[in-house]
Amino acid sequence: MRQKLYDYLADRPGGATSAELLHEIFVSGATAPFPSPRDPELGTRLIHTALGADQNCSYDAKTDRWTLTPHADLNRPLHDTQFVVLDLETTGLKPGKSAITEVAAIRVSHGNLGEEFHALLNPGQHVPAGITRLTGITDDMLRDQPRVETVFPQFQQFLGRAVIVAHNASFDLGFLNFEVQRLASPPLRNSSVCTLKLARRLLSGIRSRSLDSVAAHLGVSYPTQHRASADARVTAEIFCIFLEQLAQQEVTTLGQLLDFQDRARDGRRFECFVSRPTLANIPASPGVYRMLDAEGKLLYIGKAKNLHRRVSSYFTNSSGHSDKVLDLVRHVRDVRYEQTGSELEASLREADLIRELKPPYNRLSKHLPRVAFLKLTVRNAYPRLSVTAKPGSDHAMYVGPFRNRDFAEQAQRLLARLFGLRTCQGNLSPTPEASPCVSGQIGACTAPCAARISRETYREQVQRFRAALNGEAPLFRDALIAKRDRFASDLQYESAARLQQDIDLLDHILHLHQRFHWIVTRANALLLLPSRQARAAQAYLVLNGRLIENRTVSSLSDLEYLATLAHKRFDQDRDVPLRPHEIDASVILSAWLRNPDQAQSAVFPITAPSTLHNQRDELEAALGDLQRVVFE
Repeated sequence: MRQKLYDYLADRPGGATSAELLHEIFVSGATAPFPSPRDPELGTRLIHTALGADQNCSYDAKTDRWTLTPHADLNRPLHDTQFVVLDLETTGLKPGKSAITEVAAIRVSHGNLGEEFHALLNPGQHVPAGITRLTGITDDMLRDQPRVETVFPQFQQFLGRAVIVAHNASFDLGFLNFEVQRLASPPLRNSSVCTLKLARRLLSGIRSRSLDSVAAHLGVSYPTQHRASADARVTAEIFCIFLEQLAQQEVTTLGQLLDFQDRARDGRRFECFVSRPTLANIPASPGVYRMLDAEGKLLYIGKAKNLHRRVSSYFTNSSGHSDKVLDLVRHVRDVRYEQTGSELEASLREADLIRELKPPYNRLSKHLPRVAFLKLTVRNAYPRLSVTAKPGSDHAMYVGPFRNRDFAEQAQRLLARLFGLRTCQGNLSPTPEASPCVSGQIGACTAPCAARISRETYREQVQRFRAALNGEAPLFRDALIAKRDRFASDLQYESAARLQQDIDLLDHILHLHQRFHWIVTRANALLLLPSRQARAAQAYLVLNGRLIENRTVSSLSDLEYLATLAHKRFDQDRDVPLRPHEIDASVILSAWLRNPDQAQSAVFPITAPSTLHNQRDELEAALGDLQRVVFE
């Protein structure tokens, strides 16, 4: 009966009268009056018997209204609120399967640390070696300590009606609530504050919000070993700092604090409808995940190098979530996943699924790696140098992949200025009456739009650009060096320094182009990566920048098949632009080849039709190494 009353009051912050509670218990859904006319006070006595001595409930005799104590305290100013900061050490992560070994708590009032509680407990089970290394707690230390049934009433008395504070409070409360149920003790109805949640809201500049990371960020000293007393004290100091920051954001009452920690960046309550066991059981391996709504409809597809870390990140109240991600999370009810042997396989699988299934929350091209390319059009009378996220299905010249768009734009500005190329959009109809853009006015572009240069001369500029990138025009760089030296000899040091920056950037661009040009234009290679299939590897045959074959291989005959296929199709489609359905895979492969995972992969560049036939021993050895890769 008491639990039913708690549940009823938990949904009613404004409280309920004795008559309401009696109706809920005895005649819910009926119309008969209660209490009996023969004893009008019977109902009131029953409710007082059930709740009157319970510290988690408050009663206002003037209004005959019962309220859960946390609800009654919502309007209490934070500086008048009693907090108890606690930390537990345990033998593992799951209540019931693991047990509490140490409990520590510190009372915080008016921003000051006060009375402390500490106890070691005999968990009735072995302390794993990993826990001992982390905490220093051993079986010998706990053998003569009291059991939890002895310590727990003492802890509850210390806790009283104070607000519980903990770092990752759901972990500590999970163990405490398990013991409450096991010992048939009065349930913990205290409000709880999680400093991990507060850190996600208040500290947007750090990647990790672990207790030691938050302490380091805030300048709070942290011990080398995890013990409950030390961790509770660190958490208490962090919480006091957070209280000062919250006051600056006009969070001054307990109700505002509880609302703040559960509020998302967009001002609405952060809600997660995917069960914690579902998230906890997702493996920490590469793979593809799907998010589904309440009706099982597909909402979103993603890939991850670590499925557990990536999927879990959606369901934490992070200040970095966009409005779209928050909206997605509020609609997700289930997560499905499939494991892959590598991140590359996951990326390719994700692209195929998005193209096939078109989930509503997947934006066009957002799943592709964040590399960038320079593109020089060839069909236009006055070719334009632009930045693009991926190669297109055309005959344009592509330079890259650059590590990000910012660097590609720097390269674009420099190359356009050095070779007089235009970067403006659209086809040109040159006329002397046209007014050049800023680039044309300052001489960074030769302004073909205003007919200041002939088509033939502009074409010569394009040819010099191509030659310089291909290393066929070393005199161009020599001319820049000579110009720099003249500036320096004329004491124009600032001009010389700027020109030296241009030379350094040009050298970097030329180095990248020479290193990665084969990926964009003539990417011919066989890639071997781990496979989830036992005693096998995943093979990717790439010819002329396009993915020709993606298959699992486990024997020499599989490798010979790929070698024969490479020989047959080596020159096929050499001069054919990428087709629309081939572009995603080409970008993903380009990005991977730019920084391959050398630890668990083998890359065999193909320079001639017979290359793979001549590398049979090397291919077989690489396959053997990958067949020995073991997944957890």
